[in-house]
Amino acid sequence: MINIIETERLFLRPLTLEDADIAYYGWTGDAEVAEYVSWLPHHSIDDTIEWLKEIEWKQDDIGNILPNDNYIWGFVLKETEQLFGSGGLIWEERWQHFQIGYNIMRTHWNHGYTTEAMQAILSFAAANLGIKRIAGSHAKENLASAKVLEKLGFVYERDGIVSHVDGVRHFDNREYFLELSR
Repeated sequence: MINIIETERLFLRPLTLEDADIAYYGWTGDAEVAEYVSWLPHHSIDDTIEWLKEIEWKQDDIGNILPNDNYIWGFVLKETEQLFGSGGLIWEERWQHFQIGYNIMRTHWNHGYTTEAMQAILSFAAANLGIKRIAGSHAKENLASAKVLEKLGFVYERDGIVSHVDGVRHFDNREYFLELSR
């Protein structure tokens, strides 16, 4: 399938409902993973199942990718075949561009996996989805995410404020853009 991507150390594949347990216990239910993002940690496996339904890939009968407002992959370590995170492209209304997003288990932080996965996803976006410009942002305090964006070649454009999905909290962020080439 065209939506499976292989890198040096990873397989990137669409997530399925069968991934609910590992996703919930690995990263979607982890408050520390969700510290700097606009979504709330999942409170139950049911939250994760609903999220997996929302991000399901849409394809026609012969496997062609249909336009969607998100393209999310599960990150699988080749060496162990362990699913340890997810990331991809999410349509951002305020910018009228796709934005990258990613979350991985804390046990896999600081190994370069997110940068490796997102490099492959950006190449896919340019070659298969025709995306020419993409956004990225991070909470100012999230220095690890800043490093990922910088390694990917994103260029800082401005500071901003992001509202948390709970509608109560807000956090200062830094906004970046990247011009993609085929």
